[in-house]
Amino acid sequence: MPRKGTQLLRYPKPGPVGGRIIRQVIADLRKAGLDLPITSDILIAVSGGSDSMALAQLVLRYGRRISAPGKIGLLHVNHGWRGKASLKDEQHVRKFAEKWGVRLHLSKGKRPMSGESWEDSARRFRKKQYEDLAHLRNALIFTAHQADDLAETVLWRICTGDARLKGAGILPKTGVEIRPLLRIRKAELREFLLEEGVKWREDSTNTEGRFLRSRMRLEVLPVLERLFPRALEHLAELGRAAWSEGPQSTQRSEELESVSALLVASGVRARRAQYEMLQKALAQTSQWQGRVDLPGGWSVSRTRHRNMKGAAVEWTLTRR
Repeated sequence: MPRKGTQLLRYPKPGPVGGRIIRQVIADLRKAGLDLPITSDILIAVSGGSDSMALAQLVLRYGRRISAPGKIGLLHVNHGWRGKASLKDEQHVRKFAEKWGVRLHLSKGKRPMSGESWEDSARRFRKKQYEDLAHLRNALIFTAHQADDLAETVLWRICTGDARLKGAGILPKTGVEIRPLLRIRKAELREFLLEEGVKWREDSTNTEGRFLRSRMRLEVLPVLERLFPRALEHLAELGRAAWSEGPQSTQRSEELESVSALLVASGVRARRAQYEMLQKALAQTSQWQGRVDLPGGWSVSRTRHRNMKGAAVEWTLTRR
């Protein structure tokens, strides 16, 4: 095992599960348009759960083709929802960072205001931390969304009617966020952690059914898989199919997801009609420039300009 203080000690030969996952991850990063090894810093968002611990272990131990030594750090957001359990999550991630001798960026969340969704508040806070740290460190943020998350999101968006507005699933790259595990199942990630001898923490809110999304995960998906054993695989394939619908379609989906992330991070809500206006404008032409008014006196604008790299698009959120 790496000695305390060592910097990204490499082991060249992963086990069978780790070898299979790292090859898929490298292939998908290249398909997402990233030049490897990545020269900017990488911050891996680690909650302490199995998915993010697997991503961190994978990249730190076997990611020499992904990033140069010394360029990788960890990011942990402690929302404090679960009291001592949240503190133990933080301590678990801290010990993992110390073992690898990498920097840990720690952010403390706050309880949501009265009447505010806990899930929305947490997501907004995480997105804001990702954006701020990415710009401060000139870094990319690696998050551990995996194939089960992709399938769940596809089903969620189909059931809520969001699929035609925000796309069928999760994109491998949106702004500063990179999602390298979207072809890997959760069970395979846990198998990798057992192969590596790495422990993880279980988040009790994932099994309590406290939030609607977790209720769907607990009550709907298991029934669906019993009836159709490959249901999640097919849903994930549906989500990934959007990646190959052509560069213009992918760009529109990425832009809409970026706008959604911008609004979430800023605490601004958009109605379905406003997303439809944005989707229609982008579908007509990639050259569109304009403004869409939002509730609360806010508006979001799209402008195009040229820089040293060519044409660039900028989205701006302003209050009228």
